[in-house]
Amino acid sequence: MKNLYKLFTLTMGLLALSACEADRDSNPVLNEPDTFVLNVPAFASNNVYDLKNSESLELTCTQPDYGIPMATTYSVQISLEENFVDAHAETNTEANYTTLGTTHSSAKMEVKALEFALALGDLWSASSDEEFPTTPIPVYVRLKAELTNSGRGIAFSNVIELPKVLGYKAVPPLELPSSIFINGSMADSNWSNWVPLAAVNGMSKFFGLFYFGGTDMFKFGTKEGEYIGFNDPRLTIASDAFTGSDDGFGGQNISVNVTGWYTVIMSVSIKGTDYAFTLDIAPGEVCLIGNAIGDWTFGDKGKFQAPTTADADFVSPVCTGGGELRMSVKVPGEDWWRTEFAIPNGKIVFRENKSVIDSWSEIGPEYAINVKAGQKINLNFVQKTGSVTQ
Repeated sequence: MKNLYKLFTLTMGLLALSACEADRDSNPVLNEPDTFVLNVPAFASNNVYDLKNSESLELTCTQPDYGIPMATTYSVQISLEENFVDAHAETNTEANYTTLGTTHSSAKMEVKALEFALALGDLWSASSDEEFPTTPIPVYVRLKAELTNSGRGIAFSNVIELPKVLGYKAVPPLELPSSIFINGSMADSNWSNWVPLAAVNGMSKFFGLFYFGGTDMFKFGTKEGEYIGFNDPRLTIASDAFTGSDDGFGGQNISVNVTGWYTVIMSVSIKGTDYAFTLDIAPGEVCLIGNAIGDWTFGDKGKFQAPTTADADFVSPVCTGGGELRMSVKVPGEDWWRTEFAIPNGKIVFRENKSVIDSWSEIGPEYAINVKAGQKINLNFVQKTGSVTQ
């Protein structure tokens, strides 16, 4: 009887081991391939791709071998050269290709002819001083694939040649936005208020001063309610201070992993048929400028003392001279007058693209505030208020 029990136990153990092995064999394993196949269109060698008189170009591929079916995002890249070269700052090498802004979620994609033409025109302008050709030229195409909303599984297809592409001087259907808005968990927004960023004078760049508590997050838009997040393909992140965090709706908030007052900087351009955004951040610095401090630069002696909380004031150094009050938020690489502001009627108002040549009085007398030696200026960037104190 004892031997029979041992035999039964051994048999059950072997069955359990076999079941575990079978279970491991059936578990899916994610592969991360380096490449996949972009198909050459059936009539590519004989067909003239007339971009001006076409709506789209059809491309097809096989999904990268991830081991299991996975949601995949494809980007189209084009070049005037067969060998695609990446940009390298160390060697001052520029990329010889461009990535179209529209992404695709299917292995069969309709690439907008207008977007293709705009990208082709940019490539030609960057590589040649000659007029854009009026006859067909060869264009080289590849795809970039990645697992949707993950940043993993990045792979590049083979390069195919479209030998006869007839381009033209395409005109972007967009105008650069006049505003950028931010909505987030910061004190002056609290996910309920869209805060407008100020425009850098004469540029398609916007900025705003915010207090971040180390766990704050936000989204932005060219209008209120747009909610552009970290994983939007149009967005380039220029600082490690930003990371993506799940927003619970299939997208990602932009998380800010620093504490204190910082200037958020958003540059906007047009890429193909859509906007391209670059997000950066810099320490939040505010300076007195001009006769009140004896310095017309972002000098240390004019720098305001930044508060350590969101609800307190920035406090200026004591004015060393008298004259019209000039102040500015420092945006790295930009002149002070492009980001200056005034406090008419006690409210912070940025210059943006207003015409100020010599004095704020050119806009209105309430903008031109005179200060005297010995005075200080208090600014609250949550309440958007300012005052001159003795």
